[in-house]
Amino acid sequence: MRPVLTTVGSLPPFSGSADQALSKAVALQKSHGFEMLTDGEQRADMLSYYAGIPGVREERGVPRIVDRIRPLDDPARFPKVQDLERLRALYPEARFKVSLTGPATFLLACAAGGAGPAYRGPLDPALHDDLVAALVPLVREIARRGAWLQLDEPILSQGMRDYGPALRRLETLASEVPRERAFLHVCGGHARSRALDALLTLEHVGTLSLAFAGRVEAENRSLLDPRPWADHGMGLGAGVIDVQVARPEEVMSPDAVAHLLEDIVRRVGVENVASVTPDCGLRATTPELVPTLLENLRRGFERTFPTVRA
Repeated sequence: MRPVLTTVGSLPPFSGSADQALSKAVALQKSHGFEMLTDGEQRADMLSYYAGIPGVREERGVPRIVDRIRPLDDPARFPKVQDLERLRALYPEARFKVSLTGPATFLLACAAGGAGPAYRGPLDPALHDDLVAALVPLVREIARRGAWLQLDEPILSQGMRDYGPALRRLETLASEVPRERAFLHVCGGHARSRALDALLTLEHVGTLSLAFAGRVEAENRSLLDPRPWADHGMGLGAGVIDVQVARPEEVMSPDAVAHLLEDIVRRVGVENVASVTPDCGLRATTPELVPTLLENLRRGFERTFPTVRA
């Protein structure tokens, strides 16, 4: 089967009301032939979405842990779930993927300056377990609406002495959706850490999304071997266009995208490539360059996988 073309999640913020911004985000993806759509994270960045969870409060634009974290009384009112409802009503035939920031990334980013009176610090296991318990009802709502789930844990590419606790928490969240609908996105370079070997052991994640186009991420190609992917029944999400660009001449051409994607396919096996994406989210990418970036990604994808879509 041909891989699915999708974004990692975020797009630059669009103008207008929240509903107008959502519609513009989806229209942009559809206009460039993307097959699995996202909300574009139009209401907040990947950290600030959690500011409404009890125990988390935004201070000076950054979410902080101010009390013990608890589940929302009504998870259906979580902004990501509400946006999914709106988009499914507008595009009932479309496939949607909802991205949630993983607990390790969120807490190490937002609790470094303190974790409130309830926790000893950002590494307190109780803090991480409480956030997972608060996220489980949100994941259930996403699954109940038939969407795909993506957990974003870029912090894992930085290396850990023991991946076990972080992976167990990811498994708890991913197990709430069918395995084939569970993505895990871990951008960054993996050549100097043991992260990839650990991530490939996840039982409830169907697609592991990695980056390959950036200067550091290019080293990830050397780690690709078809055997562990096939042995674990996990698909690769291949990030094949660099999102850290500031000028038009820095955007990868369709030929460059196709060349990189073909190299990845040769290394890991076409049967193990499940999706094709940008390297990471596009919230921080120069907005004027995003349409060209998406179009070049699509064209490179179609040169590598020319089969007409069903």
